[in-house]
Amino acid sequence: MESPDDDFRILSGQLIPHGQLAVVRLPFALSDEQLRATLARSEPQLLPGEQQLAERLAIPRRVSFVGGRLALRSALTVVAPDTHTTPVLKTGRGAPQLPAGVLGSVSHKRTLAVGMAARHIARVNTIGVDVEEIPDETDLARPDLAPKILTAAERHALAPLAARDALAYREAVRLRFALKEAVYKTIDPHVQRYVRFQEVEVMPESDGHTDVRLTLPEFEGRRIVVRAWWTRLHGHLIATAEASPLE
Repeated sequence: MESPDDDFRILSGQLIPHGQLAVVRLPFALSDEQLRATLARSEPQLLPGEQQLAERLAIPRRVSFVGGRLALRSALTVVAPDTHTTPVLKTGRGAPQLPAGVLGSVSHKRTLAVGMAARHIARVNTIGVDVEEIPDETDLARPDLAPKILTAAERHALAPLAARDALAYREAVRLRFALKEAVYKTIDPHVQRYVRFQEVEVMPESDGHTDVRLTLPEFEGRRIVVRAWWTRLHGHLIATAEASPLE
């Protein structure tokens, strides 16, 4: 079992195929009092406006928000250092609101927050990131998510693994969930609606590259290219995606 950690800590920062990634350890102290003390030390690192957003949130969500903003700020420092005084607020859809010419996305789980940032270039105009915990033996007692989140083709591809290794199968399903979440964030600015799991199909490779197929009516007769990628990092699955401009 992991021991409590009272501080937000940057665990790593690295260049990945879709931008600059930063990973922040979230505190998981045992009481709200400890978490409030941690937030009091860490929230001054946020910019005005960001602090006001954080103060409106209940403690657990507040911890996630602060960690996400610190991770995103760390990534932004690398790709867009000129934005260091610009607060990252929220769009109407809840995504980070970035300055013109800069892209960003955040995600978090119980003990980890990730932020990804990139410069807006002609080839890419939206990005997304998601983080999920790698399943362990306790997950085997939980319902299988595959029927809910996978397409028929995805389930067929995983059938041999399901018969051979139950835990590896659960990780493969979780990976596809993470990739779809990253894709949803990437295409949300284009569709502005909830996207069903069956509308996105992902076929990840062992090297991280992932084939993405979309069946959204919004893109019929219009071209959009979505690229996705994944890795294991700090005991988690991290998935990222980027989308090319629509024609």
